[in-house]
Amino acid sequence: MTADLAPPSSPVSPLTAGVALRSNALGAAGIAFLVISAAGPLGYLGGFTPLMIGVGGAGAPAAFVGSGLVLLLFLAGFTAMTPAVRSQGAFYAYISTGLGRAAGAASAVVALVAYNIALIGALGLISVYVAQDVQMLTGMDVPWPVAAVAVGLLIFLLAAAGIGVGAKVLAVLLTAELALVALLAGAVIVRGGAEGLSLASFAPSAVFAPGMGAVLALAFVGFLGIEAIALYRAEARDPDRTIPRAGVATVVIIAVFYALVTWVVIQGFGTEGIAAAVSEHGADLFFVLADVYLGPWASTLMQILILTSLLAAQLAFHNGANRYAHSLSLDRVLHRSIAATSSRTGAPWMAGLLQTAVSVIAIVVAALLGLDPYLDVALWLTSMAAVFMIVLQVVTSIAVVVHFRRTTSARMRRIVAPTLAAVLLVAVLAVLVTQFDLLTGAGPGVNAVLLAILGGVIGLSAAWAALTWIRRPAKLALVGVRPADDPLAATVPTSTSKEENHR
Repeated sequence: MTADLAPPSSPVSPLTAGVALRSNALGAAGIAFLVISAAGPLGYLGGFTPLMIGVGGAGAPAAFVGSGLVLLLFLAGFTAMTPAVRSQGAFYAYISTGLGRAAGAASAVVALVAYNIALIGALGLISVYVAQDVQMLTGMDVPWPVAAVAVGLLIFLLAAAGIGVGAKVLAVLLTAELALVALLAGAVIVRGGAEGLSLASFAPSAVFAPGMGAVLALAFVGFLGIEAIALYRAEARDPDRTIPRAGVATVVIIAVFYALVTWVVIQGFGTEGIAAAVSEHGADLFFVLADVYLGPWASTLMQILILTSLLAAQLAFHNGANRYAHSLSLDRVLHRSIAATSSRTGAPWMAGLLQTAVSVIAIVVAALLGLDPYLDVALWLTSMAAVFMIVLQVVTSIAVVVHFRRTTSARMRRIVAPTLAAVLLVAVLAVLVTQFDLLTGAGPGVNAVLLAILGGVIGLSAAWAALTWIRRPAKLALVGVRPADDPLAATVPTSTSKEENHR
């Protein structure tokens, strides 16, 4: 596993020094660790499981199975299209290939905004845990903006050390949280839970209980960032094989892990007693469970590991945002200087520096406005990022269908699966938008403003891309079609140009 995380990497070519990412740096396991870490499994479960159980009851574990199956449909088309997409631009590269470069450019802007607001929101959440843990361990009170800025700088330094170092750090942190959760699950199962072990969570009466539609939508939030498997194309070994394997492994592992852990929590308090436990303990549900079944040491360790889980997610999302900006810079959408990489590690340090600066400025502004780091910064921004990501998944599924209708007659994986995924994801999106308050915890006025901003970003991105395509089409010439292994490409491959004109 270690070898797969950071295999011998190819040196940066003298011809592409300064802008090239380090090739052959990641295998399937390394990419999977990066993407799973971006989901922040323990942090996500600690924050969302009580809410999901409170809304949908004991059927919450089944929601992860359902969302995992939908995302496997999405990946069926996404990974089938991988050999046709040579860029490392993830969503926008697939959309460019299927729907044209104007659509790709618009989606690129949306994706970049989504990643950055997710990072800023996560800094708000992390700062709360940093302040709590520092207070618990040292007795010192740390203001949340100070904690957030310190974490942002730490993440930048780790990312600048190179993708191999980042993958190793994420592997250690992820392994630690998985080990504790496995130990807790084992303790609950061995002791038979509070009322004896039961599979009632997967019974039809629980799966189709009132509120489970909203719970299913919330389950998708736990898979944010799965498209990042394609962001690492330029750094992957044999990407046409590595990316599909990493994608399937990521979705299956996350879905099984979330479903199992949520089921264990329900068993720990009992199918009949879980509702009362959620009402009494709320966000402390996991800590109480660990304290009861393993002892006080476990609840203390879990509090620390939730912080490391969020740090791992921040590092993974930072890497993803950097690669979006790096790719857009090489595609001439952003200034060329943003594509600068380290000649030693191949890390896109300039994109990382820019992203860190944006995050720090946003944190300072939030502090000056008196916003709460969790209720306002974290919940509002991560909720918006979740909606952006699902919109991009819908458009990507449509792009896959359009692409394969032009190029192949093989229907199940290339057309039927992404079509079903698009329909189901639209349904999920509708639930998230109509029940946005479940994500944000805010009132109607705030939610209306946040949804207006969501629509505004998407509308303005589409308008900018359309006008640019009409007035300055050369500016979008490389969007989503520049080969990942040719960062200095100045022209579009002939075949790609012909396809675009045909559209």
